[in-house]
Amino acid sequence: MDNKHKVDIIIQARIGSTRLKGKVLKNYKGITPLKIMIERLKQCKKIRNITICTTKLSEDNKIVNFCKKEKIKFYRGSKNDVLSRYYETAKKFKSKIIVRVTSDCPLVDYRIINNMLNNFLKSKNEYYANSYPLPTTYPDGMDIEIFKYSTLKKTNKEAFLPSEREHVTPYIYNSKKFKFKRKDLKKDLSKYRFCIDYKKDFALFCKLIDHFGKRIYNVNMIDLVNYVKKNPKLIKYQKFIKR
Repeated sequence: MDNKHKVDIIIQARIGSTRLKGKVLKNYKGITPLKIMIERLKQCKKIRNITICTTKLSEDNKIVNFCKKEKIKFYRGSKNDVLSRYYETAKKFKSKIIVRVTSDCPLVDYRIINNMLNNFLKSKNEYYANSYPLPTTYPDGMDIEIFKYSTLKKTNKEAFLPSEREHVTPYIYNSKKFKFKRKDLKKDLSKYRFCIDYKKDFALFCKLIDHFGKRIYNVNMIDLVNYVKKNPKLIKYQKFIKR
């Protein structure tokens, strides 16, 4: 635990996904995407807390029960106003810097977070991301956003479009009121996909668990890409999915 900068990872998670309900706690060989994600994120440096922000809906009691079992901090807020949910979570836990990741990206690479966080702490940026604004060079499922609490507070106060409230950060990078930077790769890997939105995404996730075994808890982005490159049939379905 690093208290110096009060950097907290806040994961948005809920059961009621419209495309694949219950995906974050979907069990395969005794493990779930959310469990794998938490274990991977525990390897991040300079992080004080890993916190899950979920909704007040009764169906998300399952998320809360998971948090209690794993001893993970949590906050329950609005289903649709995800921006306010993030703000209230950060406010409750007195976060100064927020690393935003989503639970449909269980294989997000903690090494990238470490690198980005180091860069952010040395900069004067108020927002730093590898995924937004689009287009990005990173695979889908490696989405990372870092921003200050003051940035989140101002955004929560000023953003009013439903899309800005739902997707949390569009106001930050579209309003031109904040100093921000995006991290890009030298080689474009955006055609690859490791997030979980559909049944076929989860099937790929299971294949990755089968192949990497216990390494699934620390396998890096490049090894994931190299594996699916060598097994193109696994990702053939992704050609028809728009990011």
